[in-house]
Amino acid sequence: MILGVMQPYLLPYFEHFRLLAACDQWVVFDIAQFTRKSWITRNRILNREKGVGYISVPIQHAGHVTSIRDAALDSGQDWRQNLLDRLMVYRKEAPHYAHVTALLSTTLAQDFRTITELNMALLRMVCGHLEIKTPIAVCSQLGLDLPPDSGPGEWALHVAMGLGASEYRNPSGGRSLFDTDLYARHGVRLTFHEHRFLSYATGSLPFVPDLSIIDWMMWNDAQTLQGWLR
Repeated sequence: MILGVMQPYLLPYFEHFRLLAACDQWVVFDIAQFTRKSWITRNRILNREKGVGYISVPIQHAGHVTSIRDAALDSGQDWRQNLLDRLMVYRKEAPHYAHVTALLSTTLAQDFRTITELNMALLRMVCGHLEIKTPIAVCSQLGLDLPPDSGPGEWALHVAMGLGASEYRNPSGGRSLFDTDLYARHGVRLTFHEHRFLSYATGSLPFVPDLSIIDWMMWNDAQTLQGWLR
């Protein structure tokens, strides 16, 4: 079994989903410490004036030791409408604007208490659109006997051992954090997912690589994206 483990990011870029599609099991790692102003609560989209803008979700004030799973959404702000309003930059030119915003609106209409619940729902929404069948689980709900503390490159090994995975696959950008021999000694093959550069037409707006998956969905139909996954 090939395992992938990543934190619950807010509508991450396409390579996140290409890695997810290449795994046999995906675990959303929600037990790490929550970090503000990270990809957990925001991501990049196009902006006509600045080239790049942000969509984001507000989190209630939390202490420094709050885990991701306990990071609660700030219900006092109309973040749902604010997020959708940010996507207006696509309305005039992106061919799939109406469909994508309808998908988002339906998903965002649900009740969410934490950022993990929200990002899980959005992750499943995109996987449904891309027809990704990889099972997705939340780490804190698996009942794994994990050590209280591990190095950045070791958490995935403990999850892999707990689930009986034969291989763990990580984005190649994090290669320096991992010890291949350590994984091998515990019977887990360590492999790395290589980023593949792709570009596509974005009307009169400039193309910017590695934006949120929302940008990819705005400009490309589902069949095209599914083909790129492979």
